[in-house]
Amino acid sequence: MKQKLRMILLFFLVADLCLVGYMVYHYVDDSIPDYLMTYVGEEEEIELPSIFDTEETVEALSVKNHSGGFSMLSEETGEYQVPVKLFGVVPVKNVDVKVIRKMKVAPSGQPIGIYVETNGLLVLDTAEIEGRDGLTYAPGENVLKAGDYILKWDETPVATIRDLNEEIQRTKDKKVSVLLRRNGEQVKVAVCPILATDRTYKIGTWVREDTQGIGTLTYVTEEGKFGTLGHGITDVDTGTLLNLHGGELFQTKILDITRGTKGEPGELQGYINMVATNEIGQISRNTDVGVFGKMESDRIEEYAGDFVSVGMKQDIKEGKAYIHANLEGKPRKYEIQIEEINLNSMDNKSMEIRVTDSRLLQLTGGIVQGMSGSPIIQDGKLVGAVTHVLVDDPSRGYGVFIETMLSQQK
Repeated sequence: MKQKLRMILLFFLVADLCLVGYMVYHYVDDSIPDYLMTYVGEEEEIELPSIFDTEETVEALSVKNHSGGFSMLSEETGEYQVPVKLFGVVPVKNVDVKVIRKMKVAPSGQPIGIYVETNGLLVLDTAEIEGRDGLTYAPGENVLKAGDYILKWDETPVATIRDLNEEIQRTKDKKVSVLLRRNGEQVKVAVCPILATDRTYKIGTWVREDTQGIGTLTYVTEEGKFGTLGHGITDVDTGTLLNLHGGELFQTKILDITRGTKGEPGELQGYINMVATNEIGQISRNTDVGVFGKMESDRIEEYAGDFVSVGMKQDIKEGKAYIHANLEGKPRKYEIQIEEINLNSMDNKSMEIRVTDSRLLQLTGGIVQGMSGSPIIQDGKLVGAVTHVLVDDPSRGYGVFIETMLSQQK
């Protein structure tokens, strides 16, 4: 009996130690940033819990400890590491530091229409079809998968749904080789079309070739490059980040706003006239933290505000900030609260935000679809962009660090 009791006590002791270790690990991980960016010639103050110290240096990156953190300063660009120690003795983490030249960008907040073409035909799903012989077939099942991109049919490139259908009709019921892009790699599969009841050949597969929507322009750089959305363009059915062949930004006009309510996200309703004279920029990249490209030179002044400094993530504080958005015919700033900051986030949910501006709450209910990309300004610096709304509370949502977006700008 005593032996059994000892084993039970030992088990709980080990479990408690594991729990304490887990909590300490996450405390350290959350308290100490993995990665920091700073500007040449500007001393940066970094807060740390008092139990942590850094190794002081007077080299290219000068690091000095002080109560509640450390400071760092460099007169030249470069990449460095700052070792952090518990009580100045036990190494716990190396903070990667990148020193860059000071930059300014122009926050926008203007609504934009987005049109993109996929690099290949995106497979959404497969389905059964009824053949002319009265039997049921599923020629694409277990061959084509949601998220695949069809590049070639029988060695012939297919850029549109029309191209694909013409090639299917040409090859009829012949089994052919289909070139796909799957998880970033090219693979070949064999597909055999079926003669359907309407006397056409089909492969029982739903595909998509392009998409469009409304968002908000986040910023324009001094070189005329832009960033928007703060998240990637994904397929609405599969959630797959679209692999783009190309795309454009267009002028758009907001016609109406559907207010967000609990459980029902709102939406900006607008009109996109996709003609050449309304084009304002070309899209070159679609990433998890934003969509990027180059503005038309004669459109920059119309869509860019005044140039401001870029606020790094360590500059952001919990408290008052502003969303910039054009929802009422002209750009306005709307007050928000930054409620939580995750310094180690590299995704598009780096900050939790809450709309406190009574005018915006009356107008939209908070954050609605189409506001993604709205710039977040704090202390006169561009620090982030709106990315998501919480469906259960449209007054609350997420934002991405602007430095994360800019790191993807090319």
